[in-house]
Parts: sequence; C-alpha cells; structure tokens
Amino acid sequence: EQSYMESVVTFLQDVVPQAYSGTPPAEEKEKIIWVRFENADLNDTSRNMEFHEIHSTGNEPPLLLMIGYSDGMQVWSIPISGEAQELFSVRHGPVRAARILPAPQISAQKCDSFSEKRPLLGVCKSIGSSGTSPPYCCVDLYSLRTGEMVKSIQFKTPIYDLHCNKR
Repeated sequence: EQSYMESVVTFLQDVVPQAYSGTPPAEEKEKIIWVRFENADLNDTSRNMEFHEIHSTGNEPPLLLMIGYSDGMQVWSIPISGEAQELFSVRHGPVRAARILPAPQISAQKCDSFSEKRPLLGVCKSIGSSGTSPPYCCVDLYSLRTGEMVKSIQFKTPIYDLHCNKR
C-alpha cells in the first residue's frame, strides 16, 4: 500500500499543471499557488462521527490537504487508503491563507455558538464577503459541515497568514 506521502504525490501529479513537467499540455489546468497539510480535530474520528463513517478503515485519522489556486482553494481528506475526497471548495478569487479552526476548550460558563457548524475553516480571500474591504483584509469562516459561510471578520490592515489555537 502507498504511504500518505506517496498518495499525496500521486494526487498532486494529477492536479499540477503539465507545464511544470515539460510535456505539452493536453488541456489547460489550474495553477497551484500554495499547498498546506493539516492535522486538526476535524479529522479526529473520535470527535466527529461523520468522518468516522467516511473513513472507517482504521484508527489513523485522514490527512487534510489544502490547495490554493489563483481563483480559490480546495480542502481534501486523504485517508490511509489514499482515496482523496473533496471536503470543501471555494472559487471567488485568490486565497492568501486558510486554516482549519480547532474546536475551542469550552468551560461551564461559556457556550460554543458555532458547535452545530463545526468544523470551521478560516479563509483570507482577496475580496471579503462584504466586497467593501481592502484586499486581503477579511477572514471568512466557513462550516465544513454545511458548506455555508457563518461569519466574516474585517481587519484594517492586510492579513498575511492565519494562526489559531483552542482559545
């Protein structure tokens, strides 16, 4: 069987434009701007029963592969079997940064208003959902469970990367 890395390399070879390999392109393919691997509680099958049903091949949680294109991004789940499944896709212009937000540590005094929408994906696109902010000054939060945008956060200065934790 293929390892995670061999599966990802095979997957990327199918996605990466042929221009990089030196062979003439049979068809026009999208340009990949960035790639990121994620290990997040999204793929913790003990916390997320939907993913346990999808990836019930063993105890290994699937690897998440995030691919940024010139016009959007995709999130793929790659289980140990190597059969990639698309979890999310957005095509509204370039994406500078994206991260899977870990579920917060909730105390008895606080409630998680997004618990029914989790797991959440934070995306910094060139144009925010409002369309009025300067480029890359908005982070949109998407539900990977429903695919809908659940919140948009505006900033005064451009965003260069996203970092998150359980707080």
